[in-house]
Amino acid sequence: MKKKAPKYSSKRKKAKEKQEIAIIVSIFLVFILVVVYLFYFVNIKSSDDLVAVVNGNEITREELSWWYKISILPEFRDFITKQDFLVLSLIPQEILVQKADEEDVKVDDDEIEKLLGLFIIESGLTLDEFENHLNSRGSTINEIKKSFEVRAIIIKLLGKENIGFVEGENKNLFFDVDDGAFQEYIDNLIDDSNIEIFPENIDKLVLKTFEETNDEVCSEEKPIIRLYTTRSCQACKESGRIFQDLVTNFMIDGSIQARHWSLDTGDNLLTLKKENGVPKEEVAIFKKYSPNNRVPTVVLGCKYKHVGKFGIEQEDEFKAIIKTLVGV
Repeated sequence: MKKKAPKYSSKRKKAKEKQEIAIIVSIFLVFILVVVYLFYFVNIKSSDDLVAVVNGNEITREELSWWYKISILPEFRDFITKQDFLVLSLIPQEILVQKADEEDVKVDDDEIEKLLGLFIIESGLTLDEFENHLNSRGSTINEIKKSFEVRAIIIKLLGKENIGFVEGENKNLFFDVDDGAFQEYIDNLIDDSNIEIFPENIDKLVLKTFEETNDEVCSEEKPIIRLYTTRSCQACKESGRIFQDLVTNFMIDGSIQARHWSLDTGDNLLTLKKENGVPKEEVAIFKKYSPNNRVPTVVLGCKYKHVGKFGIEQEDEFKAIIKTLVGV
C-alpha cells in the first residue's frame, strides 16, 4: 500500500535553511524537495543485500551508499538519512532513468563535460581547486562524472517535455521545484511504478574492515569509543581528524563516551585539558586489541576493533557499529 509522507520535518527545514552553495552540493537533493511528501512503501519484504526493487531493477545497499556519499554533504547527513535519500531521491532518479531508456534518451561525453563544466563555473573554483575539494571529501572526478551522466540523461528527458527548469543563463543546472508540470510528471511515473523497499537492510551492519572481538561491551553505562595514535605515525593525523568529526555528534547527544589517546604524549586529544599520561587500564585495552602495538587503532566498546589507517572509507561502517552499540 502506498502512502504519502507528512510535510517537511523540522530537521529537513533546518537542513534547507542551513544549506549553502558548496562544491559537492547534493546533486539530486532537489528531488527530495520535489517529492518529499511522496513517502511510500510498497510490498515490503526481507532480503539480504537489496534496499529496493524498482520495476524489476534492483538497488543494492552498496549502490545506495555510493550515491548517498557523493550526493549528500557530510554536514547534512544528520538531517537526511539514507532511508530519506533512497525513498525521496534515489528511487525517483531510478524511475526517471528507466523512462529515459524507454524513450531512447542518450547523452554523449561532450554533454556530460559541458554540464560538469557549468557546475564547476557556478561553484566559482578552478578545476584543480574542484578536484582538491573532491579528494578532501573522499570522492574523485570520475565518480562525479558518473553522477552527472545520470543528471544529463534526466535533463534531456525532461527537456523533451519542456518542463522542470528554472529560467535564466544556467537553466540546465537546476530544476524548478515549483513547476506544476514537473511535479505532475514525477507523480504519474511513481504511480505507474512497481516499487519494493527493504528498510531493514539499509543500515544493516556488515563488517568489512572492522573485526568483532567476541568480547562484551566493556562499559556499564555508555559504550566507550577509543582511538590510539602517536605523533610519529604518518596516518594518525588524518585518522584523528576523521575520528573526531565522526564521534562529535554522538558525544553531543550523550549516547557514547569517546577518547583519543596520543600514546607518546599521554594526552586525550578530545579534552580541553592536557593529560600527563595514559591510564593503565587504557594502555591495557590498547595492548589487548593491538598486540603488535600498531597505530592507529580504533576500539569500539571493546566489541569491535580496527587496526591500521582509519579513513573516510570506514565512515559508514563506523557509524553502523556505533548505532548497533547504542541500540539505535
